[in-house]
Amino acid sequence: MRGEPVCVPKDAICYVCGGQQFEHAPVLWQALVEEWGLSDEEARFVDEQQGTYCVSCGANVRSIALARALTAHFGHAGSLTTLVDEPRCRSVRVLEINEAGMLHSVLARMPGHRLASYPSVDMTALPYDAQTFDLVVHSDTLEHVPEPVRGLQECRRVLTATGALAFTVPTIPGRLTRSRSGLPPSYHGRSEVADPQMLVHTEFGADVWAMVLGAGFSICRLVSYRFPAGLAIVAVP
Repeated sequence: MRGEPVCVPKDAICYVCGGQQFEHAPVLWQALVEEWGLSDEEARFVDEQQGTYCVSCGANVRSIALARALTAHFGHAGSLTTLVDEPRCRSVRVLEINEAGMLHSVLARMPGHRLASYPSVDMTALPYDAQTFDLVVHSDTLEHVPEPVRGLQECRRVLTATGALAFTVPTIPGRLTRSRSGLPPSYHGRSEVADPQMLVHTEFGADVWAMVLGAGFSICRLVSYRFPAGLAIVAVP
């Protein structure tokens, strides 16, 4: 089912494909809003994050923010689609942990791309040698990892010294990160399905950067797209 057209600034673009038309289809459900304790404003931008998407490629705000982070990291002025076709990307070794939304088909065009599906591949014990990859990418996966700092440490371990980690997590900027340990189970995905793989262990807030630096990264950059709805993180060893 198609969503409703969305009014955006004339210069707004999709950093995945370069598209300039957007629609919105609501994705949040009331039980999840209550589990997170979201205000009306927080629920609005989280719904925008997940439900506003590019008509051309289908990427939502979350994926577009991640694509913007990747293009910025490589100093590329265009979309991710044009970036991966550049000669310099032929030698980039990429680890994608879970399919990063609509970015997956684009990243998979890079010759050095490898996909690891979590939890089949344990993010806290990645089966790769140290300094194997130039880029690690994951999107809305870390909140489902019981030990998120350990997961970030593993991402850092498999990166080269000049590599980078780019990722997203659902983030509420007006609060601090909290563990859901001891709280009733909360699941992402679909409202009618309590998938154990979608169990949320961590709700991220404005201090998400502290967890990144605490995992051993030396630099943490926040990249926004339609803030506060879209927020991606780039971390450098």
